[in-house]
Amino acid sequence: MSEPPRQPPLHAVLRWWGGAVLAVGLTVAALIYALAPSDEGIDAASEIARGRMYQHNLELMGGKAGALMAEFNEWFTGLWHGRSLAYTVAFLAIVAALGCFGAARLMSEPHGNSRD
Repeated sequence: MSEPPRQPPLHAVLRWWGGAVLAVGLTVAALIYALAPSDEGIDAASEIARGRMYQHNLELMGGKAGALMAEFNEWFTGLWHGRSLAYTVAFLAIVAALGCFGAARLMSEPHGNSRD
């Protein structure tokens, strides 16, 4: 009777998945960057939101914290459109791949911390 095929060690599988996530993520980010329209044109809503009167009214209604939260919200929603989305996808792919590589490295090291 023949033996079943041996499974590769888990750290090797994690390294492979890290490389795959990195390759696919950077490829998708490059495609998004190439196909996304440029962010040159500022629409009317963004132009109004950057005005001094709008900022003043935000501070009157919500204080400095309200104005900062509105600014953060504008920045965060901007990450998911156009070429900014390509940078976001690339960053997330790199972080995920580094997580896989780090976990694989931790799994491949011997558990004993002795310095003999």
